[in-house]
Amino acid sequence: MLNRREFLALVPAGVAAAQVPAASRESVSFTRIDTHAHVNRPSQAILNSLKNSGFHILSICVSRATGNDPSDIEEQIRGTRKLSRESGGSVFWAGGFDARQWSDKDFAARTVAKVNEEFRQGAIALKIWKNIGMSLRTKTGRYVMPDDPAFQPIYQVVLKADRTLVAHLAEPNGAWMAIDDKNPEKGFYGSHPEWSMYGKADAPAKEDILNARDRVIARYPKLRVVGCHLGSNESDLKALAARLGRFPNFAVDLAARVRYLVAGDQNQVREFLTKYQDRITYGTDFTLGQARDEQRAADSFTAQHSRDWQYFSSTGPLTYNRRQATGLGLPPAILQKIFRENAVRWFPGIA
Repeated sequence: MLNRREFLALVPAGVAAAQVPAASRESVSFTRIDTHAHVNRPSQAILNSLKNSGFHILSICVSRATGNDPSDIEEQIRGTRKLSRESGGSVFWAGGFDARQWSDKDFAARTVAKVNEEFRQGAIALKIWKNIGMSLRTKTGRYVMPDDPAFQPIYQVVLKADRTLVAHLAEPNGAWMAIDDKNPEKGFYGSHPEWSMYGKADAPAKEDILNARDRVIARYPKLRVVGCHLGSNESDLKALAARLGRFPNFAVDLAARVRYLVAGDQNQVREFLTKYQDRITYGTDFTLGQARDEQRAADSFTAQHSRDWQYFSSTGPLTYNRRQATGLGLPPAILQKIFRENAVRWFPGIA
């Protein structure tokens, strides 16, 4: 079954490749960094594409197993470490852990030891995932929130190691909407109803999950937290701005949510990116799935980088995933922050 990244990649990839030229190193004066990708196995095709485009990436490991399915997190870590070693300095990585055993008595000690080992092996960040808040439950049926005491030792070890916490918590609003033609995420939740919260009487509201995440951010003011996917506030930049205003240790990435910016009010988008130019990192959420043809996937990755760069940097009309749009034309200084400097700041060790 496809995950969200693989599902979204099916249609845009070929379209994108036909719409924009491949990104070239000569067109940009600095090395750009994609802070949210999932290339969790060695791939010469991907490494060649990064060399040709001048991009570096943060490849993130995440335990996405649900129910009683076996976890592949250890396999991901081994593959990502090997890719990083072979990359010549263009691939950095973030670790992860399986949160499903959160109620075990030895969960904290076992997970802290695992996370510390990942940091010793070179991970510059740690990811937590949406099953916290949307899937894991107590014996009485209550959903387990990100600020649960079980996870506090993990946040503390990330802080002590001076690493960054990458937080994919909650989902787009479509997860709480009926799966119909009015739902912008109809395709994904139609294929993955397990992540649809619509109609589940005991399901937490999206804001409940985000507020629990916010309490973690507030509790650890020196912990760097990067909220994936515009912090799951992709449909409400005003709400996101309020959060960024409250928490100076909080930043967000753009992974898989540029399409929301393209569909929004472009003046509002430009103003938001300008005001919070120090708090946004570029990311794609690109995934190299096990079944994907590597060269085709690499071409898609290059096309995605080029398509996004065109949207943020150009001023003329363009087509973005079949939508007619106009480039934002951000100033060079802001482009350099979003595509590089913020990554260096929020993910120490990435450059």
